Amino acid sequence: MANAITGSPPKSASIGTQKLYVETYGCQMNEYDSGLVRSILGDQGYESVPRPEDAGVILINTCAIREKAHEKVYNRLHALGHLKRRDNRVVVGVLGCMAQNLGDDLFAQGIAVDFVLGPDNYRELPRLIQRVRGGREGHINLTQLSRTETYEELEPEVVSGCQAFVTIMRGCDNFCSFCVVPYTRGRERSRSPGSIVREVQRLITERRVREVTLLGQNVNSYQHAGTDFTGLIEMLLGETDIQRIRFTSPHPHDFPLALLKLMAREERFCSQIHLPMQSGSSSTLQRMKRDYDRAEFMQLLDIIRETIPDVGISTDVIVGFSGESEAEFAETLSLMEYARFDMAFMFRYSEREHTSASKSYPDDVPEEVKIRRLEELIALQNRIMLNRNRECVGRVFPVMIEGRSRRSAQHWMGRSASGKVIIFPWQVLHTHNISNGPDETASPGNPTNSMPTGTRPPERKDATDLEFD
Repeated sequence: MANAITGSPPKSASIGTQKLYVETYGCQMNEYDSGLVRSILGDQGYESVPRPEDAGVILINTCAIREKAHEKVYNRLHALGHLKRRDNRVVVGVLGCMAQNLGDDLFAQGIAVDFVLGPDNYRELPRLIQRVRGGREGHINLTQLSRTETYEELEPEVVSGCQAFVTIMRGCDNFCSFCVVPYTRGRERSRSPGSIVREVQRLITERRVREVTLLGQNVNSYQHAGTDFTGLIEMLLGETDIQRIRFTSPHPHDFPLALLKLMAREERFCSQIHLPMQSGSSSTLQRMKRDYDRAEFMQLLDIIRETIPDVGISTDVIVGFSGESEAEFAETLSLMEYARFDMAFMFRYSEREHTSASKSYPDDVPEEVKIRRLEELIALQNRIMLNRNRECVGRVFPVMIEGRSRRSAQHWMGRSASGKVIIFPWQVLHTHNISNGPDETASPGNPTNSMPTGTRPPERKDATDLEFD
């Protein structure tokens, strides 16, 4: 592992390659981190470009949560190799969780990579690039985890639009047996509430952001100088002009009732909760080290729906975890039927290096069994989502307009407070006199009310759409 780099980098590169291309894989936190990277290098004079062919620095921000994510990155790096061969001045770096997890192993894959950089080391990027360009060394590995780094004073570059992500904490202390996150992002540490409030207000005033999603591996563990997660939400509601607040992801074992009560009474705090179930079997949950059982999860679901009747609840589910029997899988199906989730992200188990599951349990469920179980689970969830959508027919929902629908130029799309994606005809905007100047084109971020008059089965396992006539 490389030592920390000291000294100040020069403000400009000597070979005129101040063009930066960043490509991101994985979760919303990776998207946020890519914004941090662009900001750090932007302060050194780098200009972001949309194509790797135009860049002198190519950075791939990676995910390590499943093997498929690794395969995508390897394939992409091989595809980009011709740019390095064409001009050896091009600097290629791998960032993020895959870099942290694999380290030097990435250099042994026959791909043109100059350095690997973990999520807690992004401040070193300008100096690291200069080291590569100076030719003093190659294959630099800088993957030191930090107990304190939160990047809280930095202002990440954000994509234009009415929504933005804001990371409020980093790392995780739960150590679920299947999960690599504590090993790639380190232990939990929270940003100060003041820095979060300032960032949100800056997004509102400078970027016209109307909605923020607060990010953390376990947001309900947020704690800084006596302020917990509920207190942070109250501060944002009281001290900023933000119109909508969402968050992801909490952990079911320490979900605060005070947070639910705040969501029930505050219209600006969206009634949407992502509640990772992972399995419906208590014995499987025990092997996963999830710190709750089936009955406790069901009880939490009941409390949430009693407190917030119109809440939208989504989840994560893993099939084929080590030792999962047909009976345990059947328990997952039955809990899905009980929960009636509005959305679900469903995956086959993928063993990850360094996790306790990889050391304690064999990955013994055959791949064909995992595939069959996943298909069965997706089919069940699609039926549940269709029925949930049908229950919405005839109801009116306030919608934050996000932009034009990808399906047709005649439709726009937005999201309800509970997280449902709603597609509606452009005529609705004229009916409500929503415009963005003399050309009367709609502005993302504007509110409107829309009523679903028809539904269809969802096309994807991870989305729920409502169609409008």
